Amino acid sequence: MPSGHLDTVYRVVFAAGVSGVGWWLGGSFGLLMGAPLVGWLIGPVLYDGAAFGFHTARWLALHPLQGNYYAYRGNAIAVLEDDEGFRWLRVSDVRRTLRDLPKDATLHRIEPERTGFDETGKRLAMRADALLQWLGKAHTAEHIRFKVWVERSVHNSSPAARREVEKKAIRQPVV
Repeated sequence: MPSGHLDTVYRVVFAAGVSGVGWWLGGSFGLLMGAPLVGWLIGPVLYDGAAFGFHTARWLALHPLQGNYYAYRGNAIAVLEDDEGFRWLRVSDVRRTLRDLPKDATLHRIEPERTGFDETGKRLAMRADALLQWLGKAHTAEHIRFKVWVERSVHNSSPAARREVEKKAIRQPVV
């Protein structure tokens, strides 16, 4: 609801009263004479209503996308999340950043449990921890920067990674 809810109600009631009195006293001429006062009263109400409608429509349009967009240096990377909370990166998107990534068939043979096809069944996706393990062997600066980005933005913020951290914290004694 727009701010100043009670103020809005008073403005509308008073504007209706001014219009009614203007019509009663002078007909259409009375309405014409009261129009500036009605406009001054109703203007902020209409502006607040339009702004509220704009922000609500914008929120409704963008709410499903909130938190689902990942990009590394301008390259959009599709990140999927399974029912267990693990995050999967679409390999074709990662390949735009890491050109020396093995072919899909090779990746699927190397990591059969941590690679799989997305919901369309056409594009290979790789679990974030498997990609981090593969990137741990790399020594180029670009691979290291991408590994840090995947760790910070994708893997560590996933529910599965948070569960693992909590399990390790429970197992380790507090000193």
